[in-house]
Amino acid sequence: MGSRGMVIAGADFGSNKTGYIVAACVGRELRPLERESRFTRLAEGLHESGRINGEAVVRTLLWCEEMRKRLKRHGVRRFRAVGTEALRRASNRQEVLGLIEDVLGWPVEILPGAEEGRLTFRGVRLGYPNGPLAIIDVGGGSTEICIGGDPPARGDEKIRVLSTKAGAVVLTERHGEEWDALLRAARAELRRFAPKGELPGLLTVLGGTGANLTMMDLGEHDLRDDHIEGHVIERKRLQQLRKRTAAMSPKQRTVKLGLPPQRADIQMAGLAILEAALDHLGIRAVRTSRYALRHGVLRSIAPRRR
Repeated sequence: MGSRGMVIAGADFGSNKTGYIVAACVGRELRPLERESRFTRLAEGLHESGRINGEAVVRTLLWCEEMRKRLKRHGVRRFRAVGTEALRRASNRQEVLGLIEDVLGWPVEILPGAEEGRLTFRGVRLGYPNGPLAIIDVGGGSTEICIGGDPPARGDEKIRVLSTKAGAVVLTERHGEEWDALLRAARAELRRFAPKGELPGLLTVLGGTGANLTMMDLGEHDLRDDHIEGHVIERKRLQQLRKRTAAMSPKQRTVKLGLPPQRADIQMAGLAILEAALDHLGIRAVRTSRYALRHGVLRSIAPRRR
């Protein structure tokens, strides 16, 4: 293993993107070596057909072939891959999982929604280890909201998790960019979640919806990770950015704002989910973050030190 320690990797097969992170375990520390993701859009057309379509499978397998080469180059010793809402829902998931394993060389485990939320929360805790924490992961096929208090010195942290069927790709396929319909759908998914106790003043938003917001707020087309991490946007500013988004077509959002084409067409749905969550929780600002599910997956396979 050498001085850099055991090399491990975690990957998540999301409804919109598939990505991985490689890290070296040095003592109690995880030192990132490489991470990347691609838009594989497994949820494309899933609402209508109930199946992952052929084009999405091809995109995913091509990326798996590249991931396998990269993991081998790093000498990865431990690896865990997980699948989320698109793979949970697809009637042909076993067939797709078999193809992925054949190409990637590793199996993919389908996570229940609540476990996806818990792992994501644990990943974000790497960046925000102290105090109450509320996160929202706006995915393509589902959205998870997780809330925890100040973590205990020993033992597992108690986390309240809501896993919904309101994902940005799914809501866009159902409602297009009709704001009222998007907001109603998002709010309906949140009604069964009644958070109790102390809430932080910020809702930490993960994924492309948050990255796009930061890009718009800062006016940067090529964002650095350190500009995204911890960037705070107040509720009033969020509404201004949403109105600006609504005034443009997806193509204009790409050309004028620098949003990726695979995000530009689902941004309104992502914003509807985010605004509905802020209203439901009574939180007045968001904080964007690059931590994600794959960081939690990575933590779950890291060697435990006594």
